[in-house]
Amino acid sequence: MLLSRRRHGTCAALRWNEAQRIYLCAAVAAPTSVLPWLPAWAAPALARLARRWIAAGAGCDFDAELA
Repeated sequence: MLLSRRRHGTCAALRWNEAQRIYLCAAVAAPTSVLPWLPAWAAPALARLARRWIAAGAGCDFDAELA
């Protein structure tokens, strides 16, 4: 949410991957698509930080109730 500067709604970095049929964080998967001004050499560092910030691999924190 920090990267998309939103306090409500979906994060702008959340992207649907049709091939895998899952949502992915573009800050992890394609950092320069979220921050186009980011130098290519800095993209891997942002991806590592984003994985840590969202606790990738630590489980889902989705809190919606499905009807």
